[in-house]
Amino acid sequence: MMKPMTAEQRKLAEANHDLVGAFLRENKLSEEQFYDVVIFGYLCAVQQYCENPNLKKKYSLATLAWKKMKRELVHYYNYLGSDKRSYHTVSLHESICEGSDLCWEDVLHDDGDILKDLQMELILHELAARLPKREMRIIRRKINGDKMHDIAKAERLTFRDINTLLAGTYDTVIEVLLG
Repeated sequence: MMKPMTAEQRKLAEANHDLVGAFLRENKLSEEQFYDVVIFGYLCAVQQYCENPNLKKKYSLATLAWKKMKRELVHYYNYLGSDKRSYHTVSLHESICEGSDLCWEDVLHDDGDILKDLQMELILHELAARLPKREMRIIRRKINGDKMHDIAKAERLTFRDINTLLAGTYDTVIEVLLG
């Protein structure tokens, strides 16, 4: 993990910056493409070299920097080769198989309705945990498109009672909807 460099570390990094260019040339890597990949390995090596006196006794800065830059390069190639980056991209307008007139867009359906239904059920579940049963029954009937007359008859309430009960739920409904 990189942290801000001290004055000593910056001075050492500047004095030995040619190690980065040498590493890139030795490995036949374009500076334009790979400088940003290896520079953090180099800077990390400089920090460790300055902070750990035992490293100075065992290794030269060049050796440590070379190892760290190589490690960053390996991480970069592993990143590029990861499964999520190596999948074949398919156009929805592309046919499903050679010789077929059927395209991917013809067989893939919009799951938007399923997602909306799931979201609605989650909201209703949250409301059911917070509201009395009678108010929840009224809300579900309203969502299902029942007319006030039918709701009033089923719940044995007047229109006014239903409106009063619903008005008492507004704060909770808003709270659930807005999180």
